[in-house]
Amino acid sequence: MLRWLIKYMKKITKGIRMKIRIIGLVSIIFMSLIACTKQEGYGGKSTIYGKVLERKYNNSGQFESEYYVAEQRVYIVFGDEDFYGDEIRTDYEGKYKFSYLYPGKYLVYTYSECSPIEACDSGVKVLQLQVNIDKNGDVVVAEDFQTENW
Repeated sequence: MLRWLIKYMKKITKGIRMKIRIIGLVSIIFMSLIACTKQEGYGGKSTIYGKVLERKYNNSGQFESEYYVAEQRVYIVFGDEDFYGDEIRTDYEGKYKFSYLYPGKYLVYTYSECSPIEACDSGVKVLQLQVNIDKNGDVVVAEDFQTENW
């Protein structure tokens, strides 16, 4: 009878240990899936790039010329963040590029002078583009920003 009781207790203990292992394994898998969810930002394989075109006007408001502008600051906001995540400047051909991004939604923006007709309070206005990256490895070409120089 004692042998039978010891044997029965070992089976129960073995079953409990197996259940604990299964619960632990399921917990690890669940936590791994949550941790692998990537949010917008750096670390992926996608790229957003574009150009900034500047339109130059003379003192009387007449259009003079347009050209791709160098050293223009361009900003990127990751997902639903309240503040920009990075800032770069355009190259000598007016090009900017944000690389190594995860899929998601991004806001890309820059600033332009306001025309004398618009007369905004700060003297500058925000030009922005909403850009979506669908899958890792995508290359998104954003439309040109058109800034004004008065």
